[in-house]
Amino acid sequence: MSTSDRAAKTVTEAGPSGAGPAGRPAAAPAARPSGTWLVDLGVLGVAIVWGSTYVAMQWSGQFISVPAFLFLRFAMGALVITLLSLRAWRKVSREEFSLGVLFGVLLFGILFLETLGVRYTLASNAGFLISLSVMLVPLIERIFLRARIAPSIYPLTLLSLAGCALLTLNQGFSVRSGDLIILAAAVIRAAQIVLFGSRAKGREVSLVRVTAIELWVVAAGGLLFSLVQPARSWHEITHLPGDAWLVIAYLGVAGTAFAFLTQLHAARVSSPTRVGLVLSTEPFFAAVFAVVLLSEHLGPLQLAGGALVLLSAYLGRWVDARRRTPPPPAREVTE
Repeated sequence: MSTSDRAAKTVTEAGPSGAGPAGRPAAAPAARPSGTWLVDLGVLGVAIVWGSTYVAMQWSGQFISVPAFLFLRFAMGALVITLLSLRAWRKVSREEFSLGVLFGVLLFGILFLETLGVRYTLASNAGFLISLSVMLVPLIERIFLRARIAPSIYPLTLLSLAGCALLTLNQGFSVRSGDLIILAAAVIRAAQIVLFGSRAKGREVSLVRVTAIELWVVAAGGLLFSLVQPARSWHEITHLPGDAWLVIAYLGVAGTAFAFLTQLHAARVSSPTRVGLVLSTEPFFAAVFAVVLLSEHLGPLQLAGGALVLLSAYLGRWVDARRRTPPPPAREVTE
C-alpha cells in the first residue's frame, strides 16, 4: 500500500499503460482549472499517504506477521469501499468478479512481498525500488506483447538500474535481502499492470466493483495464510497494542480505501498521465517519512540513486504516455 500499495496503483497506472485496479478510463471531460487542481491535491495526498505506509509497515512488523497484517488492513479497506458503494453491487457481473479475483491474487503477491521486504531493508529504499515497476512496464510489453516502445525508454531503464545499484550497493557489494524482495514485488507489479491493461481494455466493467473484489481477495489471502499458524495469528491480533491498531486502521482507511477511491475519481476528471506523474512523487515522501520518523540516514550515494530512480520513472511515464495513441477505453458502469 504503500502500496505501493502499490498494486493499488494499478488503477491509474494502467491508464497510460497500466493502472491500480482499473482499466483505462474513458476520456476525461474538460475540467475547470480550479477543479483540476483540487483533484491534483487529492492525488498528491494519496502519494503522501502511500509514502508514509512504508514506515508504518516496517514499524508494525514488530507486532504482527505479514499475513495477519494484510488481512486486517485490507479487510478494513475493502469494507469501507463496499459500504460506500452498496448500490453499485446490484449489478456485479461474472466478468468483474473474475477480473477482481485474478488481479486480487496478483495484488496479494505484490503486497506480501512489499510488506515482507520493507522489514529487511530501509523504508526509503523500499519506496524508491518499487517505483522501478514504471520502467519495467514498457519492457514487458515489448517482450511479451511485441508492443513498440519509445527508443528513449532504454536509456531511461539503464538510468533507473544505475539508481537501484546505488541504493542497494551502498555498503559495498552486499545487498540487503529486503531490497531483492522489493525488486521482486516491482517485477510482479509491472506484470500486473500490463496484464490488466490487456484484459480490461474495451470491456464494460465497474472500476469500483473490480477494486473492492480485488481488495477482498487480498484480505482473504491474508486470512488463509494466517490459518497456517492459527494460534500465533490469534495471539498477535488479540495482543496488538492500541497504537498498532491505529496504524493498521490508518493503512486500511487512508492508505487503501481513500487512496483507491481518490484515484478512481481522478481517473474520471483528469488524465492518467497527469495522475501518474503526481503519484511519481511517492518515493520522495517515503524517504522524507523514513528520515523524520525512523531516523534513517541517506548517504550521498543513496540520495543520488533515489534521485536517478525517481527521475527515470517520472520521465519514462511522460515519454511513454506521449507516444501512445489511446485505444478504445473500458467503459465504466457506475451502478
